[in-house]
Amino acid sequence: MKRYLNSFIITVFIYVLIASGLYFLFANKKIIVNKKKDINKISLNYVVLKKVKQDKKIKEIKPQKVVKTKKVVKTKIKKEVLKKSIIKKVKVIKKVKKEAANKKVKTTKITQPKLNQKEVYIQKNLLLIRKLIQENITYSKRAKMFNIQGDVKVKFKILKNGNIKEIVVLKGHKLLRKSTIEAILNASKKFPSVPKSLVISIPITYKLL
Repeated sequence: MKRYLNSFIITVFIYVLIASGLYFLFANKKIIVNKKKDINKISLNYVVLKKVKQDKKIKEIKPQKVVKTKKVVKTKIKKEVLKKSIIKKVKVIKKVKKEAANKKVKTTKITQPKLNQKEVYIQKNLLLIRKLIQENITYSKRAKMFNIQGDVKVKFKILKNGNIKEIVVLKGHKLLRKSTIEAILNASKKFPSVPKSLVISIPITYKLL
């Protein structure tokens, strides 16, 4: 009988150990799975909510800040520029007033340019003088015989009293020079009067008809 009892007790004990072991194994697995599921759910919701809140804050706050800063900066720059320009203008006006007060205004006399009397006389009377000389020319017999023609260039001085001096033949045939000098002397009586003595150079033409 003792043997049967001992064997029964041992078998019961063994079954109890096996049953308790199985129970602990299955119980731990259920607990671990539940814990993991709970943690995942909580962390995901938390992260999503945080992100949404942060995005909303950024969208609402950012454009307002940028606009305000730009406007403030622009207005400040404009004010500074206006102040500087006003200060410069004031300084310039003050300088001008000081210079006007210190310096005396000097009136400059307008001087008319002096006209060259020689040029004026020649422009007005050169053609007349040449015409008078041409009218007083007498061809020499020898010049006519040899059919000599052409220009004789002469330079002479007209004095203030109307007399002629320093007659010089610059260019021309020898047979025409004497008659040219005589023609100048004869025509000088009708020359227009000069304001002061001046030198004239003029060409005299000789032509046979």
